[in-house]
Amino acid sequence: MCFSSQSRQRFLLATTALISAGLAASAQAQVQDNPTAEVDEIVVTGQREAQRAAIAVKRAEFEVMDAVSADDIGKLPDHNTAAALRRIPGVSVMEDQGEPRWPILRGLASTYNRTTIDGAFVGSVDESARTVPMDIVPSVMAGRVEVIKTVTPENDGNAIGGVINVATRSAFDAAKPFFNGMASYGVYEQHGDVRNDDPSYRLAFAAGRRFGAADEWGVVIGASHEQLDYDIPQAESAAPSIREYDAAGKPVNSGAPTGNGIQVPTQLRLFWYNNTKQRSGANGKLEWRPSVDFRWEVSALYARMEDDEERTEFRTEPVGNVTNQTRTSGTFATGRNIIGLNQPITRREIGLGRTAFRWDAAPQWRLDGDLVYSQAGSETPNTSMEFRTASNANFGFRYDTSNFFPVFTPTNPTAFRDPTLFNLQQRRVSLLRTDEDTTQARFNLAFDDGGETRNLKAKVGAVWRSSDRSYRSSRTDYTTKPGFIYTLDQVDRPGPDKLIEGQYRLTPRIDVATAEAFYAANAASFDAKTAAPTGDYDVTEDVFAGYAQASYKIGDLTLLGGLRYEKTEVSSDAARLSGGVLTPVSNSGDYDNWLPSLHLRWNLRQNVVVRAAWTNTIGRPDFGSLAASESISFDGSQPTLSRGNPGLKARESEGLDLSFEYYPTDGLMSVALFTKDIANEIFTLSSVQNLDVGRGVEAVIVSTPTNAETAKIRGVEVAFQQALTMLPAPFDGLGVSANATFLDTEFTFLTTAGKRHTGLFQQPATTTNESIWYQRGPIEARVSHNYIGGFLETINDTIPNADQYWKGRHVYDASVSWRFGNGLTVFVEGQNLSNSGRREVTGPGRTYLQESANYGRTYWVGLSASF
Repeated sequence: MCFSSQSRQRFLLATTALISAGLAASAQAQVQDNPTAEVDEIVVTGQREAQRAAIAVKRAEFEVMDAVSADDIGKLPDHNTAAALRRIPGVSVMEDQGEPRWPILRGLASTYNRTTIDGAFVGSVDESARTVPMDIVPSVMAGRVEVIKTVTPENDGNAIGGVINVATRSAFDAAKPFFNGMASYGVYEQHGDVRNDDPSYRLAFAAGRRFGAADEWGVVIGASHEQLDYDIPQAESAAPSIREYDAAGKPVNSGAPTGNGIQVPTQLRLFWYNNTKQRSGANGKLEWRPSVDFRWEVSALYARMEDDEERTEFRTEPVGNVTNQTRTSGTFATGRNIIGLNQPITRREIGLGRTAFRWDAAPQWRLDGDLVYSQAGSETPNTSMEFRTASNANFGFRYDTSNFFPVFTPTNPTAFRDPTLFNLQQRRVSLLRTDEDTTQARFNLAFDDGGETRNLKAKVGAVWRSSDRSYRSSRTDYTTKPGFIYTLDQVDRPGPDKLIEGQYRLTPRIDVATAEAFYAANAASFDAKTAAPTGDYDVTEDVFAGYAQASYKIGDLTLLGGLRYEKTEVSSDAARLSGGVLTPVSNSGDYDNWLPSLHLRWNLRQNVVVRAAWTNTIGRPDFGSLAASESISFDGSQPTLSRGNPGLKARESEGLDLSFEYYPTDGLMSVALFTKDIANEIFTLSSVQNLDVGRGVEAVIVSTPTNAETAKIRGVEVAFQQALTMLPAPFDGLGVSANATFLDTEFTFLTTAGKRHTGLFQQPATTTNESIWYQRGPIEARVSHNYIGGFLETINDTIPNADQYWKGRHVYDASVSWRFGNGLTVFVEGQNLSNSGRREVTGPGRTYLQESANYGRTYWVGLSASF
């Protein structure tokens, strides 16, 4: 479990306190003679009704907002909330290990978007950032996923990209009890080649009902559990991925004045990942609506993810000068091979407790508020091993770069893979852990004159939020004592039979069980060295906010203006190693922001809506970036040293939005134009330095968060959605939907070599989503396509040619289902039918391999029930 016993106790106590406070408040309220008015029953009959509901939400909201309903999520192969979000215009999703995880809204990375559940703040489970990886939130928990792109003053100011809100179900959405359940079994094309071959399956349910003498109470509960097991073969060349050589054959940086312009891979790394993931979640909501004037609710949510990973590596790298070089080939007389194994087990947990009320105190006055406690934690224990050969002629090779994937042909094929020639470099045991506790209280007072033609609305409110974030790390390296020989042949096994990218063989490799048994039997023959905890930090952040806004409606035109004020107080404690001595470092400071905004909505015609907005928002630096700490991590065997920067400033953004929306029968057409000018944009600058991080001097990637000079985003979103009910039967069951976002971004930042100008960091210029669906009688079918264009992923401080870019990726999904009259539905789904992987490129023209990972196709068959 990620939460410590004390943390779990605090979470349980806080949740109990919230529930008790809410029950006390509800007991004091007087139940009026007239019971709550009956809510019309919502009957979801399929994709058509789900899309109608999403369109209705978009049309009714004042802000620029898009939504995906729970039923629409269910009709797509989207089993986590992040995958569902990528169907929304202006939203792209960063993937990790083949699964959508981090949403990016209109050019801004997920750490600068606010994520809420039923409007409640959610803690982050990232080791450093403020992100909430949406794969931890099962889509079954959502009644609707909303994306607000133009925030009003009542919204949190830390939302440059926007607000993502997961609205959970309510028992008052229906007049009768409901139950929805689902069970499915999955088959991954790539599985079982290196270790686990566990079954992949999903189980989920949600149920709710109203009760009480006048049905004034409502309760909803839900739970889910899934297990996924899959393999990912991967080929790459670590940063910097390429270099050049001078006239004497000596290595220099790519693009160096003394280089010959011929790009040569710095190494060839082969990986084979096996991931066994388990996700579990549970949520509950209790509501009391004794009258039309008062409502109260208490809710709790818990979600957990565990990713048990085994990462096998075989790496070949040149040593010394190149000879016999042509434009696409050359020879290295000397080389070195490395075989590695990483076994991280990543555990993430989120706990959330909330109590809220709403009271219509008078015909024109409404009070509402909530109290929220959120806890998030992550924990990653890892045992890794690395064996290396000597650097000599046994491991020399000839390279060929005539194709995208380089070929290394060994001079001595027998010695090249001989396990007796690989000596233990080190065995490492590490643990990374983060915990975040956040308490938030909100109160709002609203006025509505209720006028028919001249409608004045006003709202004021205040927010207090306090967050405590801690990070702890430990690392112990084990090396053999003098005279003790530990070579790979004592613990090796053959690699997988399949070839990576159809040409690379990963063998031999480390057998985990044998290696663990060998260490246990010979523990006295190892020296242990424990690293100083330089990465540890504690950050406390307190936010005090207040706002006032008012809207005025004259006929078909509504104007809303307001001002939000946020004061942020931050303090941090960390430690840095200087001259072998661990020195405490403390920092503190505060800043405030005035955030005005102005919004317009014009119902130009009955089915045409025009919206415009001018907004000001901020983006606070990541917690880990604010502490003066240093932490070391290893990607395979490539070390990365991350340094904090307490001097970071918060991003400040000014945005303009203009949208036109047309609502034909059963459809939607919209065009949105938007701009954002961002001061103090934050990005991570990387450089390669030769450092000793515990195993001798080696090339280390050093990354530091830095404020850029400027960033600009200009974008266009277009969307179309239409149920083709005008066609003759049976074609009247067809429907289509499509959306696209096009961005033009500018990014200026300062490096050691001077100013650089690029596109915005981690933002594709183009994203599209298209779907064709059919619903008639008991059958429903859907085919969907998602495209995420290429983008800048990593910036190198000293070697511009070493910047890394993601290539664009097309993904096709499909589903078909048959609904029986008794509420049961059988379905079949296919994910990534195009067999698309992830490809990262680098170098001049972005034409050289940095990383290529294959995910394979996935197929699911299942049964759902709805009563």
